[in-house]
Amino acid sequence: MIKRVGVRWRIVGLLAAVLVSVALPYFITRSSSEQALSSRDWVTHTADIKASIYRADAILRSSEAAVYTLAAGGTLDKDLEERALMPETRLPAILASLRETVADNPDQVARIGGLESVANGRLKLTKEALERIRAGDRAGAFAIMEDARQMFPFRERVVDILAEESKLQEERRANARGTATDNRVVLGVAALAQIALLVIVVVVSERQISIRLAAETREAEAVKRSQLIVQAVREPIVMLDGELRTLLVNAAFAELYGYDTDDEQAHMPLRSIGNGAWDDMALLQRLNDVVARDRELWDYELTQRTVDGIDRFVVINARRIALPDTDSPAVLITVSDITARALVEQKVTELNRQLEGKVEQVSDVNRELEAFSYSVSHDLRAPLRHISGFAGKLEAHLGDQADDRVRHYIDVISSSSKRMAQLIDDLLVFSRLGRGALRLQPVDMQSLVDEARALVETDARDRRIEWTIAPLPIVIGDENMLRTVWQNLLGNAVKYTANREVGRVSIDVERTSTGDYEFAVRDNGAGFDMQYASKLFGVFQRLHRASEFPGNGIGLANVRRIIARHGGRTWAEGETDRGATFHFSLPASDMPGARLGDS
Repeated sequence: MIKRVGVRWRIVGLLAAVLVSVALPYFITRSSSEQALSSRDWVTHTADIKASIYRADAILRSSEAAVYTLAAGGTLDKDLEERALMPETRLPAILASLRETVADNPDQVARIGGLESVANGRLKLTKEALERIRAGDRAGAFAIMEDARQMFPFRERVVDILAEESKLQEERRANARGTATDNRVVLGVAALAQIALLVIVVVVSERQISIRLAAETREAEAVKRSQLIVQAVREPIVMLDGELRTLLVNAAFAELYGYDTDDEQAHMPLRSIGNGAWDDMALLQRLNDVVARDRELWDYELTQRTVDGIDRFVVINARRIALPDTDSPAVLITVSDITARALVEQKVTELNRQLEGKVEQVSDVNRELEAFSYSVSHDLRAPLRHISGFAGKLEAHLGDQADDRVRHYIDVISSSSKRMAQLIDDLLVFSRLGRGALRLQPVDMQSLVDEARALVETDARDRRIEWTIAPLPIVIGDENMLRTVWQNLLGNAVKYTANREVGRVSIDVERTSTGDYEFAVRDNGAGFDMQYASKLFGVFQRLHRASEFPGNGIGLANVRRIIARHGGRTWAEGETDRGATFHFSLPASDMPGARLGDS
């Protein structure tokens, strides 16, 4: 490999020298030739413009001379009249050609336009002078021509155009001389570069020869190290030729299959190694496909009895490789002993079978719990309805005969039965939260918070509540369950700030070092004593009397159960009469959109 790199670099150096030595002078000479042709074209261009200007000047002069001759008493004949009117017939074509020729020079275009205007003005007065001559008024014709000379002088414009072209011609000659000087400098630099590159190529070639010799030495040492590594690897490795005969065997392979590396019968057929351990027709066919069709063999599982008499579960991988010193294909085979893993998998399969039985038992228990929940819901509610109903009938039966104590007793019975019914409903909801399947999907926590906030503000219209809500992310979870979480937490925050003139509720989120989301709901309400924090999330556990703040003590228990089912945790911080903060965490999601949203 290193040898090829050295040869490649030498070729590149030689090509660079040839390119600089031949191509660069060629391009410079070509450029000089093109510039010379361009200069010649510009000289011709200027000459054509001057010739056209001289023709236009001659036409105008001839026309003027003809009219003056007639005005001085000459005979009015056809030749003199044609000469006088020559600008009308011949001058437009000359000026049009001039405009096309100098189209790249706006100043010259403007000067030619001025010359055309002067020529048109003189032509008009020339025609008037001819009319006067025909009428016999030669003095009037002479006066008109004098006016034409004063009003439409053309010689100054001709001189300006010729001067501009001469100026441009001198500039182009100066540019050509500068370009020629530059080309001579570049040719000199190119010659020096040729010499320098040739020297570099010679030096680099000599150095590459030294590097190649050192690389060959290192390559030989690397081959020895590779052989040592292959022999030291504890995974059996064998290299086969195209006929599946051994070319290279490492020590692990020889030890496992009893291959004698010192045996005179080198290059043994694979199927004769290991007392028939490799005599598997399906495997041999796969290996022949690897050789013939360059198909790789991956994780082929096989049971082999090795020379130690043990049946081993092995995984065989094989691929075709190209040898550096021959065009014949070779096959590299690695063998992985997975006997221990196979035994573990058998054990795992057995444990899974036992686990399936346990799951079925749990399913039976869950069905029994559901039946029990239905029985509780049905059997307990019926007596409660009777108690509530008969209390109402008793109150109606007594009517005005009931004193205040009797009415108090009846009210206690009615309110207690209603509270008991509510507790039963809450307990059933708590039970269902632990059994229902999660419907995981992307959930926009910002939308759930806005929805819960609107709901609690409806129940507290006459209060002033200040909200601070940070941008919240999209998470993966059960939308209905997470909606219950926010409704309980925001409902509690509003409820326990009822004694504040201005209730303040803030919602924040942070990202932990593990990528989880931690949400926090803070309020400035009644707070709680931290020594009782462990009771907050218990079923029917309350730290305040119902007369102070209504409720059944089931909401936070529902929150903890929902968050636990999502793989998160819940905790709270507070101080009596200084507000409280309720935290819960949710695992991060790698789904698109699971990020902090915009505020």
